[in-house]
Amino acid sequence: MQSFLLLVLAVTAVVFAWTSWNFFRNWETYSTKMTLAMFGLLGLCLGAMGAAASATLRSRQVAAESTRLAEANARLLKERDLLRTIIDALPDYIYAKDRQGHFVYNNLAHAEDLGAASPREMRGKSDFDFFPRKLAEQFFADEQEIITTGKSVINQEQYKARPGSSSGEKLWSLSSKVVWRDRNGEIYGTVGITRNIHEFKLTQEALRKSEQRLREVMRRTRCILNFGVVEGPDGWRERALDPNSPLRWNFPVQNVEGAQELCPLDVPPDKSYQQVWTDSRNADDLHLMNRNSGNAFLNDLPFYRNEFRCADKHGVEHWMQQFVTVEKLAENRWQIFGITTEITELKHSEAALRASEEKLRQFAAQLEQSNRELQDFAYVASHDLQEPLRKIVVFGERLKEKCGDTLTAEPRDYVERMQKAAARMQALINDLLAFSRLTTKASPFLPVNLAVIAREVLEDLESRSEQVQARIEVGDLPAIEAEALQMRQLLQNLIGNALKFRQPGVPPVVKVAAQKKLNEAGREVCELTVSDNGIGFDEKYLDRIFNVFQRLHSRKEYEGTGMGLAIVRKIALHHGGNVTARSHPGQGATFIVTLPAAHKKDETSPHK
Repeated sequence: MQSFLLLVLAVTAVVFAWTSWNFFRNWETYSTKMTLAMFGLLGLCLGAMGAAASATLRSRQVAAESTRLAEANARLLKERDLLRTIIDALPDYIYAKDRQGHFVYNNLAHAEDLGAASPREMRGKSDFDFFPRKLAEQFFADEQEIITTGKSVINQEQYKARPGSSSGEKLWSLSSKVVWRDRNGEIYGTVGITRNIHEFKLTQEALRKSEQRLREVMRRTRCILNFGVVEGPDGWRERALDPNSPLRWNFPVQNVEGAQELCPLDVPPDKSYQQVWTDSRNADDLHLMNRNSGNAFLNDLPFYRNEFRCADKHGVEHWMQQFVTVEKLAENRWQIFGITTEITELKHSEAALRASEEKLRQFAAQLEQSNRELQDFAYVASHDLQEPLRKIVVFGERLKEKCGDTLTAEPRDYVERMQKAAARMQALINDLLAFSRLTTKASPFLPVNLAVIAREVLEDLESRSEQVQARIEVGDLPAIEAEALQMRQLLQNLIGNALKFRQPGVPPVVKVAAQKKLNEAGREVCELTVSDNGIGFDEKYLDRIFNVFQRLHSRKEYEGTGMGLAIVRKIALHHGGNVTARSHPGQGATFIVTLPAAHKKDETSPHK
């Protein structure tokens, strides 16, 4: 069109130029009518030229405007595509509805959440197609109220059924809805955005429960928590260790409820618990606390500890222990965290322990004195007591030798009873001496071969064994760290008892065995057993048979002083072990001695 107008304009210009040239060259020859006709033609040419020029200019303007509109439309399309891409990429559910509640626009996230294949599929549908009717009616009513009142709904929390869920599962969401208007203010409908906050709400609830449990734990553990900041004024270093702290403390109690349970105080409205608590402290302890904190700040220590006394509202004094961690923020500024627990009972226990230690020292001194007296008794028993008994025995023998023929049966019986009583007394004194010397003459433990000890014991008991026709079986016995003499006493008493407490008419069978194993504490021990086929005993007497002078049978039935098993038990305890037994009446007995296989260097009896 523009090219055609330019052609017309060019032709008109040529005609106008040719006509003008001819007219002015021959104007005298033209008549008046001809002259007027020529001027008309020239005017027509000028008009045509103006019209053509004007049309050309308008055509150019229209073309420019079309180009501008095309470019603007392209930009709008690009911006729309960008906006659509952004909206579809958002995880939030974005949607627009008309006044009747039908979906006009939905992003991909909203379509997927409602189970639609695409946003296009949702166009024209409403909440009634996706939610339970009751819930859909609620949404519709809310949107109609927004359209009527013009009031937006911002960040409304909703707990609603999951779309398409047959189990009735509910989810938490956060919704905002606004009125959708055109430029003239006419209402099209509503626009909304919904965010799934279910995981956030679950996390929030879990955090709330965790905080509740933490508060409960803090309350039950009876502690006071402080957290805050300490600042030092100019020149604080020179006065850091002063009893009255120059520092500015902002160190409030974080759990006042728990603090009141630990140390109840009357807190007026114009004061904090921390202020009243500080005022309730012992002045000397408070001065020491100020020095401790000043030293920590002065030397960049990561933590410090305080012990102090404070009085509650009833006047009861409490001992407290406080641990404080320090984080340096600047040269004169620190962030600190403190935890305070009550140690009143601990302090009382420490005082009681000190008193007990003093009593223990007194008892140890008394025990040492008692041991010395026991040693003195052993000396008296081995010399002074034995001498009169020996004289009784000797003079009894002389009396029988010199006057034997003249003594009647009754006096002779008296002399024999006297000698037997003296012999029993000698045996008893010897056993008591052996029992007392087990610990009063303790020696360091050395390697001992139990097999060698057993052979020596059998040699000592050979005559007695042959007399009762006994069979003694000794298995493989290991070497352990012990006192050789006491191991000999232990085996001699156990094997000797097995020969003594035999069943009438039944030759004794004695079996000696041992094995090494680990005990419950992981320490290697030697388990030594001595079994027999003798008369046995009822296990209800198990504790009794290991006591001094305890017998289950009369002296007429079985000889002895009742010291043998007591000596065995004391030897086992002296070596850090123990002894027990298994038996039934008439079925023999098995004595089990457990001893450490080795001892620490220079270790002696723990029962010394």
